[in-house]
Amino acid sequence: MTEAEEETKGAVRYRDTLIWFMLFILSEKPMHGYEIIKRIRELTMNQWKPAAGSIYPLLSYMKDLGLVDIANIEENKVRGGKKITYTLTDKGWEEFRELLLKKSDLYMNFLSFIVKNSIRRLREHGYNEDASLLCNRVSNWTKELIESAQSECGDLKAANQPNKAQ
Repeated sequence: MTEAEEETKGAVRYRDTLIWFMLFILSEKPMHGYEIIKRIRELTMNQWKPAAGSIYPLLSYMKDLGLVDIANIEENKVRGGKKITYTLTDKGWEEFRELLLKKSDLYMNFLSFIVKNSIRRLREHGYNEDASLLCNRVSNWTKELIESAQSECGDLKAANQPNKAQ
């Protein structure tokens, strides 16, 4: 593979990851571009700070693909320009659903790798305090995750139960 092909492949991977992330964020509520940027920063603990030059062209691309639509346009808002609020379309929701199911396995596998391998490797190399700290973080996060899953999944189970009062 040539260097140009590698760069294109990397750029496509970045774009696709950003699209997935933007679908995830827009699943919360309709937002304008700057809100999306702020939410990405918030969710990544300021580790990822996409530029407006990445977000706005991508929103336009997502609109062309039929994944998002314009929910609202406020004239003369940002530096005399427009503030455009985007919302997911039915196609956007379907793409979000498919990507979420596909990506969830990837991320669960990655987290499993961290727990099963990385903690042990830290201990093997004498980083016992760090291993212990990571164990505590993972343990606390796991408890919160289980509680959230039980709450969300319990609500789903209840909603899918036949009505016995009939």
